[in-house]
Amino acid sequence: MLEILNDQEFNQFSEKYPNNMFFQSSYWGDLKESTGWKKHLVGIKEDGKIIGATLLLSKKIPVLNKNMFYAPRGFIINYHDEDIISLFTKEISHYVTKNNGIFFKINPAIEYQQRNTDGDIVVNGTQNKKLVEFLKKIGYRHNGFTIRYGKDLEPRWIAVLDIKNKTEEEILKEMRPTTRNGIQSSYKHGLKLIEIDKTRLKEFKHLMEHTGQRRGFIDRPLSYYENMYEAFHKDDKIKVMLVELNTKEYIENLSMQYQTTQAKMEQVKKEAFKKELQSQLEAVDKKIKDIQKVQQEHGEIITVAGGLFMTFGTQVLSLFGASYREFMHFNGQYFLNFEMIKYAINNHYEKFNFYGITGEFNEDSPMYGLFNFKRGFHANVVELIGEFTYVVNKPYYFLYNRMFSIYKKLKKWRNHK
Repeated sequence: MLEILNDQEFNQFSEKYPNNMFFQSSYWGDLKESTGWKKHLVGIKEDGKIIGATLLLSKKIPVLNKNMFYAPRGFIINYHDEDIISLFTKEISHYVTKNNGIFFKINPAIEYQQRNTDGDIVVNGTQNKKLVEFLKKIGYRHNGFTIRYGKDLEPRWIAVLDIKNKTEEEILKEMRPTTRNGIQSSYKHGLKLIEIDKTRLKEFKHLMEHTGQRRGFIDRPLSYYENMYEAFHKDDKIKVMLVELNTKEYIENLSMQYQTTQAKMEQVKKEAFKKELQSQLEAVDKKIKDIQKVQQEHGEIITVAGGLFMTFGTQVLSLFGASYREFMHFNGQYFLNFEMIKYAINNHYEKFNFYGITGEFNEDSPMYGLFNFKRGFHANVVELIGEFTYVVNKPYYFLYNRMFSIYKKLKKWRNHK
């Protein structure tokens, strides 16, 4: 029998569940309520202990006066137990029907077939093809094995770095040479990682706007980030980080480097060595002049990159990342992600989740650069089983689909008008 759960008992159960994400938390429900959804925390108990639970989000469908339901990242149940899946589905369908619903959607954080860092299927690796067939057998409709963004409510393809029982040195050694070089280069610039609070979210929002214009996506309003921070920060489940460059310190470090190289040059007698050191001096001098120009234009402290990270359960998840194009040569994103990987290791998390990618791994893909960046950290491609819909009221679901189809056609017509 399905029971209503309180925030605390739900989160305690959810956080301990393997591979679970922040989407299945009371915090996410609180955030979605600020955008018009209704939060439902429900579960099944056995001898007083929760054996399965889920956050359900519901929203009223205009005109029909009925509700749609969504369990973000699926139910928190044992997907290897068909009896539990069937029981939970039956109980949720009754709950949705009782609450004037037409259908509910799930998109479980369950791997479909194991893949490596390049996106290739691992021979004899983990696979859950039988689960997909079983869900279809008991009445779920599969949204298909989508490849690109936009076809699912959340990405079906993600990139995840396994850090369980690994050291910083081991993680760094497994990375691609270009990524390792980018990280090492970033530390030479004297970058600093700063955790900001709500009062500085405008700076992060500005970063996201710039990145959206560069990559071609529409950013969320500032209120979204503020509400998200409010929902998750109360129990320290979110970190908004900025990467800052202190130009004054950087110039001082370069000046010291220049003086050290100059001292060496005075002691060297061989002409070949002198030429090499002279070349180094010229390179450092150019860097000093370049950074002085940047300092004059942008000030002493410059934000070069930033990210928003979720710290729920057994993983740190990189939800949003952003950087300014003109400062990308400081490798702020490499610095940011490695610093947060170190944070995850030192705080005993099991995974660092780079989150969304697409299922296209060729260089012609418009999202290849994002995939290649995440792959460089030795993150494995994780292909999830996808999105499923369970219909509890077929006549109204037919009407809903017709309305939605008309809405999409009207929207397309207006966009091309």
